[in-house]
Amino acid sequence: MQENGNGDDRMRELPVVQAVPMQSEAIAFCIQGAEVARYNAGWDMFRPYVFPVLGPDGRHVTRMGHPHDPITHRHHYSVWVAHADVNGVDFWSDAPTAGKQVHRNILALEDGATSAAAKVGIDWVGPDGKHLLAEERTYRLIDLPDMERLLDIHLRLSPVEGLVRFGATAFGLAAVRVAKTMCVADGGGQILNAEGALGEEAIFWKRAAWCDYSGPVAPGIWNGIAFFSHPSNADHPPEWHVRSDGWMGACLSREAERVVNAGEAIEMRYGLYVHRGTPNEADVRGAYARFAASEFMPCQK
Repeated sequence: MQENGNGDDRMRELPVVQAVPMQSEAIAFCIQGAEVARYNAGWDMFRPYVFPVLGPDGRHVTRMGHPHDPITHRHHYSVWVAHADVNGVDFWSDAPTAGKQVHRNILALEDGATSAAAKVGIDWVGPDGKHLLAEERTYRLIDLPDMERLLDIHLRLSPVEGLVRFGATAFGLAAVRVAKTMCVADGGGQILNAEGALGEEAIFWKRAAWCDYSGPVAPGIWNGIAFFSHPSNADHPPEWHVRSDGWMGACLSREAERVVNAGEAIEMRYGLYVHRGTPNEADVRGAYARFAASEFMPCQK
């Protein structure tokens, strides 16, 4: 048996899935050494986000910005967390008067045989410099058979001083913008929810445990991304804000404000199942059942 650099006669098992820190506080999630997703951060950004997200065939399944309105929808950052009304502050848009989610630090990184995780600290800061929320966010990338994968996302948001009101709004708390070719409008893709509803009109503002967007990513190749809400979430199943032009968002407080008192926290868990084929071919229902039954694995290291 080959010796390692320390003279140990046992070869340590190399982690298949890794969370690799990069410049500007970015974190690359890699499987077998190949990057499949990246957490992007930096102190000069409006908010952290995940881009790219690669599908099983190595193509992008998300994009940055609206395909036909890149200016006023530049805040559509692939996979992102935001809210349009936190104590009256807009954390959704990139307007000069908007609040910012300031990446504070990387709290922990973990590699493994089947998954890797990163835990980060994020401060929600208003345009006046007031610190409203302290967030701990954990991303866990889970390697699945046939080059599919699940990005398990856990959010813990705590008021810094006094209570925090998440106002009634259609924008927030988590969203995904899919690749242009996967859009219903541009590429002939499809949107399906857990209740079997198909298309924007049937899904818009309806409650469902999950929503799936799938479509062509290359000639003859169909991939998808299913957006899961965990049953433990507040107001589960959520109302969905979806559009045929390629985005889907899980609403936290569309119809009524949600209050988080001082000393408390709101915890939300979402899953992004990146899969081959249509939702039926990928058995999205089965994947959601496994996600819903699973315990979240915190980043330990």
